[in-house]
Amino acid sequence: MFRLLTSCWSWLKTTEDTRRNATIIIIGLNNSGKTVLMEAFQRLLPSRMESCMTSELTTLLLDEYEVSIYDLNGDMKGRETWPNYYTKAQGLVFVLDSSDLGRMREVKITLTHLLSDQRVAGKPILILANKQDKKNAILPCDIVEYLLLERLIRKNKSLCRVEPCSAIHTFQRRDHQPLIEGLRWILAAIDNQYEELCTCQQSLTSRISISKSTRDFGERCSLDRFPIRIEMSKEKRQPLGHSMEARPLKPILQPSNGFYSH
Repeated sequence: MFRLLTSCWSWLKTTEDTRRNATIIIIGLNNSGKTVLMEAFQRLLPSRMESCMTSELTTLLLDEYEVSIYDLNGDMKGRETWPNYYTKAQGLVFVLDSSDLGRMREVKITLTHLLSDQRVAGKPILILANKQDKKNAILPCDIVEYLLLERLIRKNKSLCRVEPCSAIHTFQRRDHQPLIEGLRWILAAIDNQYEELCTCQQSLTSRISISKSTRDFGERCSLDRFPIRIEMSKEKRQPLGHSMEARPLKPILQPSNGFYSH
């Protein structure tokens, strides 16, 4: 028994010592569902409570990673503090409300301003297109087009992934796979370019990818016109909610109202 306990302790200590550390900030406009997403992460993954010295900091354990996540407020006053965390962050998670058409222009302006900051340049960005269970949710491919992600990411020289999800469904443990896949993606991206992120001396090839879980949220649409490769799965699965009917963006945002404009 003593030998067994010693063996287990040795394995745990080795795992502890070999864990890779990563720091991420999760941001987005207020009411985007960011708080529920963080609560879902905390339910799904083990955490280090002793290391959470501030209310906005949560440390989670996923695979071989120890992830420090700063959950920052999304109101106007809170957004003024975002730049204070850009330097320490190795990756960013941006949450948007896919069903809130009235604030999509505000999302576009905020994201453009964010990606223009030199302290963000080259860092991987995971965009969580939340509330895809809503019947008026915008398709991920239309979000990519309206937000001009191809242009922004090329200029920023970052890796970017758009992950459609539903915080409510995840919180209710109906489908947590999109969130975990998205978090694993950004951790792998950080790990693959760790030296570049630390030194900020090398440029990265721009690429936007829409994850395989896009098949959960409405019909696929053609993105061949984008020069940057965007990966979408050909497979389809049942949507998250029976009433969900994701609608294309262009028919909703008409040019005449001054909202849909490049």
